[in-house]
Amino acid sequence: MRGIGRNTETRQKVDFRSERNLAVAILRQAWHEAVIDLRIVKENSRKDYRLLKKKAIEWIVSDEDGFPYWCKLADADHSAIRQRLQERLNQQYNCQ
Repeated sequence: MRGIGRNTETRQKVDFRSERNLAVAILRQAWHEAVIDLRIVKENSRKDYRLLKKKAIEWIVSDEDGFPYWCKLADADHSAIRQRLQERLNQQYNCQ
């Protein structure tokens, strides 16, 4: 019976790491889409990237669509991410 308990415990650790890795990947992708500099995107792709950027920013600043949940899974502070995003976007808009 001991082997079964250890195996379950190991599986739970792996599952938790997998969930955390997924959450981190989702947050990284949203961050990348939110901070992309549209000036470096090819002109014929800007409309698509502008929409991605808008949706990513909306998702990050909203509590309704699960952003805080994914941050919790990734062990990240959603308020700190939002603060850094605001700072980064201000930098982008001031450089234009």
